[in-house]
Amino acid sequence: MKTNCLCILAAAAWALAGTLPVQAGPLVRSDVPAEPSWVLHVDCDQLRNTAIGQFLLAEMNKPEVQAKFAAFETIFSFDPRTALRGFTLYSTGAAPEDGVLLVYADINASRLETLVKAAKDYQSTPYKQHVIHNWIDEKKKKGPDGSQPRVYAAIHGGRVVIFGQRQARVAGALDVLDKAAPSLGVSAAFPQLGASDNASFIQGLARKVDLPPSDPNAALFRLTRQTLLQVSEAQRQLNATLTLDARDEEVAAQMVTVAQGLVALMKLQTDKPESVKLAEATTIRQEGASVVGRLNLSVDEVVAMLKAGAARAAAQKASEP
Repeated sequence: MKTNCLCILAAAAWALAGTLPVQAGPLVRSDVPAEPSWVLHVDCDQLRNTAIGQFLLAEMNKPEVQAKFAAFETIFSFDPRTALRGFTLYSTGAAPEDGVLLVYADINASRLETLVKAAKDYQSTPYKQHVIHNWIDEKKKKGPDGSQPRVYAAIHGGRVVIFGQRQARVAGALDVLDKAAPSLGVSAAFPQLGASDNASFIQGLARKVDLPPSDPNAALFRLTRQTLLQVSEAQRQLNATLTLDARDEEVAAQMVTVAQGLVALMKLQTDKPESVKLAEATTIRQEGASVVGRLNLSVDEVVAMLKAGAARAAAQKASEP
């Protein structure tokens, strides 16, 4: 795992109170605003129980990676391989800076809080009964006005850490968690998200997906009113379902034609065997005013693809000067 990813995980965990176990599980509807633009939830506990998760853990336990995790744990008193329970990303706006990250983990807060307070230009601002912390994000370039981007973070109730690029968005997330603002927990919207019988380790929803005109998927998503993603594993099969809701059945029929064309193009990419396998494992069908794409692939094939991708990345890195 790259060092910057580890730093993000460390930052995400710094403020959780004590070392009490945190239950993440499926998406917590009451932690998300009632009208999100998009939501993505990863249930790390559920992922760890899958064959794919076990493979990923085995890769992270290899000697060449183990040393990095050991050093990381010594500094931050936090091992993301076991302590990270899950995380939810969402946004109520259109700009990338409107995004909010909620992290659920078991960590040693006192150690991590001390480290974060030593961050560059650390500051704190009271907000109601909470405190919003912020510091300079040294990994990002300065803005057009010469200002340095900052990271904003807060803790809620000893179980959730909130991160954002704007203080107002972190404050809004605190209001939702305080039940001072509407949440999905009291809404009938998007019933699939956080359902008790949903075994997905990845769940996502977007009201509108804006892609560059040059992207081959742009035409399809421009016709979409809502997108739902669910990924799970059962009986050593990876099951992914992408549901695109259209305005009506006529538009959905047009979308099916576009989607099937994209899958056909993937099958022609013989120089990319992984793309061909994914296309062959994908089915597209219309269900009323929705287009449903399903990917069913054996865990063994998924693992083989992951290994091939890792091998290519290693070879590319080795060839760099």
